[in-house]
Amino acid sequence: MATSGSSNFATTRDEIIKFALLNVNAIGIGETPSSDQYTNAAFILNGITKHWQNDGMPLWAIKQTSFALTATATYNVGAGATVNVNRPLKIYSAFTRLTSDSTDMPVEVITRQEYEQLSNKSTTGIPIRLFYDERGAANANGVITIWPVPDTTSISDRTMYINYQRPFDDFDATADEPDFPQSWYLALVWMLSWALAPQHGVPLEERKVWLQEAEKLHREALLFSTEEGSLYVEPQTN
Repeated sequence: MATSGSSNFATTRDEIIKFALLNVNAIGIGETPSSDQYTNAAFILNGITKHWQNDGMPLWAIKQTSFALTATATYNVGAGATVNVNRPLKIYSAFTRLTSDSTDMPVEVITRQEYEQLSNKSTTGIPIRLFYDERGAANANGVITIWPVPDTTSISDRTMYINYQRPFDDFDATADEPDFPQSWYLALVWMLSWALAPQHGVPLEERKVWLQEAEKLHREALLFSTEEGSLYVEPQTN
């Protein structure tokens, strides 16, 4: 049996939209959607992918970056900011790395309330706690706040590393490919079909079936796209 030997199947924003519009009978086979249909469906498709960011910790969107410590507690995070990455949705873990021998020291990621309860925020030393405000004061960049404020030694010999969830890329252009693995493509088509259905008079009972199928495909894709690990349970001994 001969196979293709390739596994690079891909699709685009407009192909996903076209198949969804076929599902809701907005167009027929061989017909091309109008520009208004593409625009409307692209808005909804972007909304779906942004909502799916709530799933948290998809393998392909977990990234690591580092930044130099300076004599300040706060660092702006975003495209072109001090920490120059697309603004993270969440920071899951952090650590500092010693330059001389690459020894890592964990940094605890804490909540706003936990940070506010720190009594002396101007204390200097090796940073051991980090608070992340995803929206920031100006709602443009995220803001990382660390404690203690890095001292002279930390600034000279340590680098901060963060592990974070980046946002999914937008569908901006007709040929944009999904920022998802191939196993998510059907879920995108069926979820978009369900979301477009009310605009095209699809009966409620049929829409319920589509939603069930879309959610099933979404769950299956999500299960395969989250990190696996071991769980160890020990009985408590007195």
